[in-house]
Amino acid sequence: MAVRAMWLERTSGGGVPLISLEEAKDTLRIISPAGEIPELDAQISRAIAAASTVLDVDADGFGGLGFPLTSQTWVRKGSCFSDGFLHLPFARITSVDALRYLDPSGATATVPVDGYALVGRGRSRHVALVGGYCWPAVADRPDAVSLEFTAGFASVAAVPEDIRAAVCELVKLYYDHPLADAALGVPRQVQEGIDRLTHRYRAFAI
Repeated sequence: MAVRAMWLERTSGGGVPLISLEEAKDTLRIISPAGEIPELDAQISRAIAAASTVLDVDADGFGGLGFPLTSQTWVRKGSCFSDGFLHLPFARITSVDALRYLDPSGATATVPVDGYALVGRGRSRHVALVGGYCWPAVADRPDAVSLEFTAGFASVAAVPEDIRAAVCELVKLYYDHPLADAALGVPRQVQEGIDRLTHRYRAFAI
C-alpha cells in the first residue's frame, strides 16, 4: 500500500492587490491624480503588492493569515479518502467543486455530488458521506484522490476592514523602504500592529 500523503496546489486566484492605488495614496497622504507621475504610481503599486503578499497564503497554502484572502481555487491531492484528507485545510471554504479519484485500474472517476456534503461549524469544514454512499476503492498511488474546492472572501470589497487596515500599515512600510523584501519579514513594531488588527482571523493550513 502506498504511503499516505497529501498536498495542496492553487489552481487559480491569488496575487490580488488588497487595496487600490487610490486607497494607498490616501494612506500615504499623497495628492496626485492617477497617471500624473507614472514612476510614483509604480512605486506605490509595488508596495501594495508586497503588503498583499505578506497577508495572503502562497501557492502552496503557507504563510499570511493561513487562508486565501480572496476567492481562489485549490486542489488537494492524496492517496486515499482518509479523515485527514477530507478535513479541509483552510478557514472560509465556500464550496467543494469536484471530488475525483483513480480507480484500481487507473481510470479517472468522479464521486457523485449527491454522495457527499461540505459540513462543519465555525471555521472548520470537512467532506462527509451522505445518503448511504461509501468511499470507492482507489489506485495504489500517492495522488489517487483529488479534492477541488474554492476558498476565500468573495472579492476584495468583501475583505474585512481590519485586514485592509493591516494592508495599509504594510503599504507604509514598503513605500518608505522600497528595497525591503516581503520574504524577509516585517519589523517587530510593525508586526505587533498587524497582529492586533488580524489576530482574530489567523488560522493555519493543515
